[in-house]
Order: sequence, then structure tokens, then C-alpha cells
Amino acid sequence: MDQIPMHLGVSHFSTPAVAVEGLQEALLQNDTFYGPTEGTMSLRQAVAKRYLEEDGIPLPESQVLITAGAKHAIHLYLQSLLQPQDQVVMLAPYWFAFPDLISLSGGELVSIPANPQEGYALPLEALKAAITPQTKLLILSNPGNPTGKVYTQEELQKVAHLLEEHPNLHVLSDEIYDGLQYETPPFSMLRFEHLRDRISVVNGFSKSFAMSGWRVGYLIAPFEILERATALQLKTISGVSPLTQAAAVQAMEHRQQIWQSFKEDLAPKRQRVQEALAQIPALSYTTPDAGYYFTLDVSACLQEMNSNSLYKTVEEWASGLKNQVGLEVLPATNMGMPGAVRMSFALPDHILESALLRLKAFVI
Repeated sequence: MDQIPMHLGVSHFSTPAVAVEGLQEALLQNDTFYGPTEGTMSLRQAVAKRYLEEDGIPLPESQVLITAGAKHAIHLYLQSLLQPQDQVVMLAPYWFAFPDLISLSGGELVSIPANPQEGYALPLEALKAAITPQTKLLILSNPGNPTGKVYTQEELQKVAHLLEEHPNLHVLSDEIYDGLQYETPPFSMLRFEHLRDRISVVNGFSKSFAMSGWRVGYLIAPFEILERATALQLKTISGVSPLTQAAAVQAMEHRQQIWQSFKEDLAPKRQRVQEALAQIPALSYTTPDAGYYFTLDVSACLQEMNSNSLYKTVEEWASGLKNQVGLEVLPATNMGMPGAVRMSFALPDHILESALLRLKAFVI
């Protein structure tokens, strides 16, 4: 049986042609030597220009560190900020790599339970209760992975108020899906300029630009943290290839056309998945505001809620889905939400149609 990979964190899009042309031009220019540890000036300026144009944020290029993907940016940031036993608060569900990255940096994860019944709205009271004198960092994913939740400006303002109330608290905002917001334009945490000494942002080119294999991300952070992160990058990888950075410059300069093209493809797919899930009452979900995942609560398909079910855990359910109908989804247990799975809809239309038919056949 053919397998349909709905568990992957990449889309079906090819890298935009302008990015490929950017790399080809860099090759013709023989730009094949070591680049600056902090990243090429052209890419750092392109990132800074993006935030000025999109958010009205005057960001110096010296506050941008180019990294080998967003995961590397997160690692450098955590290593540069955390001390052993520092607490890190996160809202479940979260990207599955965060717990290990926090642990590697000596931090302790404090997870706030998911609230799908509220549409994953920012749980202000739960956040307040979770913050202790040992809390050093709050990590937000905006847009969320796996939920696709986009926090409103009002919700982010509440986060800013928390920072004002807790002068030792930092915020890291993972905004890597921000180019794929369907209804609203991105609103970066960097807009709270009076708190920029404790606000950092991670972003990159893997998701909104379909450049996962190019390994280009970036970290925007307070200068003290950025200096440590840059020194650590120098000691480990030296820097990111100038060739891939040249490609990223072209992608960034053409971002609006790229994002619009991707969203025009993804939006009808999102609608089609909604229509299909409406016919499968056993699966509950919220419609993502951004990105290309649905988070499905499959609790009603497990033995605890359904005595006729063959499956005790979400891992067993996902294994049955794969073995019986050839659909592979990602259990969300490691994302802090047992009983749920992440399902991508970034697939060609004919494959997505087949996948939805198989899902309905398996559940019903």
C-alpha cells in the first residue's frame, strides 16, 4: 500500500525560483569562501528591512544573527540565556523539539496544558500562576506549531504586561510560520519596543519560503544575548554558507509574492480538510489561523472513551492508521498534548483527496 506522509514538517512547494537564481548568481560571483560568523551584511539588512516594512520596527542589522536553520537559532539562544535549573514556561501543544533543546541548555520545562476548547487562546491566569522566582523564560510559538493559532495583538499585549510585572522574565517568540497567516498580517513581539531588552524572535526560511534543506534561520535578540550566541556559533559551525544566504536574500526581497502564492494554494486545501472533518464527528479540531497543520483530538477513538476501540494510546491509533490505510500522522504526546495528532495538509490536491477518504474510512 502506498503511504501518504501527513506527519512531515515541510510543504509540497518547491523552493521559489528567485532563491535558486540567487544561489546561482553567488556561484558565478565565486562567493564560495567563509562568510562572517554573524551572517552576510546583505541578508542581515534584508531581514532588518523586512521588519521595518512589515511591522514598522527600526531594527539594526547588528541585532540579527544568521544561523543554520531556526532550530540552531533556538539552541544558540537557550544556551546563551539559561542557567541550570532556570524554568522555562511553554503553552502546550508545542513543537516537539523544544523540550530537548531546553533540557540540553540546563533548563526545566514548565508546561501549561492545552486548551483546545478555548481555541488555544492565551491562558493569562494559567501563565501568571506558572511564573515563579525561578522562571527565566516564556516561549511562544506565534503562529503555533502544531495548532496554527495566531495570537491577537490584545493577547500579545497581555504578554507584554507580564514582562512589565516580572523584570527578570524573557520571551522568545518563534515566528517561523508568520508568512503563512491566512486572515491577518503578522504581528511580531518585536513591536513592544520598550521591552526589547528581554524580547527575542526566531524565524527562518524553512516554512514560509519552502527552503527547509537550505538551512537558513535567524535570531533577533538583545545585544548581550546575541553576542554570546554569535561567540558560540563561531566556536561550533563558524557561520552559514554565503551561497544559501544569497538565496535567502532573494527570497526575502520577494516575500510577498511568495507568501501570496503559497497561501492561494493552501487556503482551499484548509477549507477542504474542514469539510471532510465535519463528516467525522469522532475527531475534534480547531481551524488553523496559519501554517499547514490541523491538530486532531482523537481521544474519542481511544479505549478510555470508546470501549469498542482497539487502541489504548494515540501512538497505537496512529500506527493503525498507517498500517491499515497508509496515512502517517504525528502523535502529539511529545508536544504536550496526549490524545492528539498533527496532520499536514500541504499536499498536492489529488493526494490530499485520497488521504481524506482514507481517514474517513478508518475512523468511521
